[in-house]
Amino acid sequence: MLTSTIMQPESAKSGAATVAAGRLFNAEDFAVADLPVPEIWDRIATAALREQASDVHFTYQSDGVYVGVRLDGRVCPQGTMPAELGQRLTNHVKVLANMDVGEHRRPQDGHISLTIDNRPIDLRISLMPTNHGEDTAVRFLDRENSLRELDQLGVSGQQLRTLAALIAAPSGLVLVTGATGAGKTTTLYALLRQLADGNRRVVTIENPIEYDLPGISQSQVNYRIGVDCATLIRSVLRQDPNVIMIGEIRDQETAATVVRAANSGRLVLATSHAAYAGGAIESLIAMGAQPHFVGRALRGVVAQTLVRRLCPYCTIRLEETADIALLEDVRHLLEPGEKPVLSMGRGCPHCRHTGYRNRLGVFEIMTADEDIRAMVSRGTPAREVYDYAIQNRMVSIAQAGKLAALRGLTTVEELIQNVSEIWSGGA
Repeated sequence: MLTSTIMQPESAKSGAATVAAGRLFNAEDFAVADLPVPEIWDRIATAALREQASDVHFTYQSDGVYVGVRLDGRVCPQGTMPAELGQRLTNHVKVLANMDVGEHRRPQDGHISLTIDNRPIDLRISLMPTNHGEDTAVRFLDRENSLRELDQLGVSGQQLRTLAALIAAPSGLVLVTGATGAGKTTTLYALLRQLADGNRRVVTIENPIEYDLPGISQSQVNYRIGVDCATLIRSVLRQDPNVIMIGEIRDQETAATVVRAANSGRLVLATSHAAYAGGAIESLIAMGAQPHFVGRALRGVVAQTLVRRLCPYCTIRLEETADIALLEDVRHLLEPGEKPVLSMGRGCPHCRHTGYRNRLGVFEIMTADEDIRAMVSRGTPAREVYDYAIQNRMVSIAQAGKLAALRGLTTVEELIQNVSEIWSGGA
């Protein structure tokens, strides 16, 4: 693994107008200035990290390489560079990530360690061959800005208490589900940090290990040498852990092994890609896990998505508007004495004049009571299980999103764009 120390780019010193347009840098300028490739890489990486970007994308097209930076979930175009310069930049990234520079036909994955502002940063690199070149995706993992405590995730008061009760169980299965990029790993790590209190042995099986967590034993899948998830689970069980975290259930053998582990006296946390809580159970059974054993093991499901959070520097409170009527059905979910607050962001240099800065988790947490476990064991359709949970006062993702808007944390417009069937409360 190579380590790079980044210097401050000129773009970081430019005025608010550059940031306001979503432009952290201009890719066209790199070719005009004839800068060395290592300096171009340093400027791109530093500008992205200082604005807390999650990804940088180099997309190869017939007319050049499009550069995009993902900020608060949105990809912001940064201009286009010539294909030849883009390829040299990709090759430089390959070298830093110990990847095969001569391989252009197969996908590759790698990682880089950086030091920025005297703190370590991890980068995950993914290369995918296309008809015009090797599309390059760089994921930034900043421990300081990415690791959260449970109460920092956006979980509401009652949901936080429900979640704490779920992970207090000595055994069983807790699923965390949502689309790719919905923040599942952040939630899992927050749960693990709370569980790693020194009184329990906590072990993870990940692909890859995202962050090094103190007090936790972390293992990584390595398919090249035949070390898959199911193999590691069987080995972990011989280590007599109290808590096992599985990064993702991908196949039939892993699904069956996870359920057996959860039924053997361990608390097991695992992720799924279903859009709502009931769908996570359906997905697990579709992969071959027996409904009877899933029903016995299940303790709960946490489904989530992300919305942009209003900027703390420029948010203003609004008088009650027409939107308040759209949120009336969740007013009763406010804490006792809490008043509704609708807000909006005016836009400022801190939020690149978008009115939003960072993102907020929106959750639904389904606790598996005896009735739900019996329904799952009988093979009851997922939608019926979900509807039962809603009827028994589970707060849906749609309701949780409305509640966040009612608390002045996000906006109705943001919910409409990111939460399915927001006004019907459906999944």
